[in-house]
Amino acid sequence: MTRERRNSLPAMLAAAAIGFSLALPGVAAARFDEALNDRYSVRWDTEGRGVRRDIVESATAPGGAVLEVSVRRRNGEAWRSRVTVPLVRDIRAGDEVELRVWIRAESPLNSLGTGNVDLQIVRTSEPYDNIFSENIRPTAEGRYYTVRGVAQSNFDADDVVFGANLGYGRQTIQFGPIFINRIDPAE
Repeated sequence: MTRERRNSLPAMLAAAAIGFSLALPGVAAARFDEALNDRYSVRWDTEGRGVRRDIVESATAPGGAVLEVSVRRRNGEAWRSRVTVPLVRDIRAGDEVELRVWIRAESPLNSLGTGNVDLQIVRTSEPYDNIFSENIRPTAEGRYYTVRGVAQSNFDADDVVFGANLGYGRQTIQFGPIFINRIDPAE
């Protein structure tokens, strides 16, 4: 009986890997050296006045639940109302970093008809530099957004976060699964 279990372990691991690649198309297709965020215990933090957050069920989001963040008013600087996720590994100069996050505008900005969100991997202390900063306009149709960038300097894990700046005005944005990877240089 023990022998059968040993022989079935590689088959179970292969099935799990195939299942993972089918469940997350695009993520499994990209080779990566390691995850930079904790995928099993994601800690979403919110910052700013007039920001409200809640975990809600979602029929369209992968996993069936999302972090829903509502911004009640515009801030003078968009980064003053934001969502962050800490990283768990250092990033070195020259590393290529890929962010893949599911986002949906539950209640978009009235003036645009879409959401307005900046996606960043950013240092949390001076000089406040980032690896990338990309503005997206999510709609009522949730989808994965992918952004890549190359680090120009070293970033210690305790001093860098994923940040989504939301302070452009009154909007409600939903965040689903998030994957932050160091990409294999061969890609």
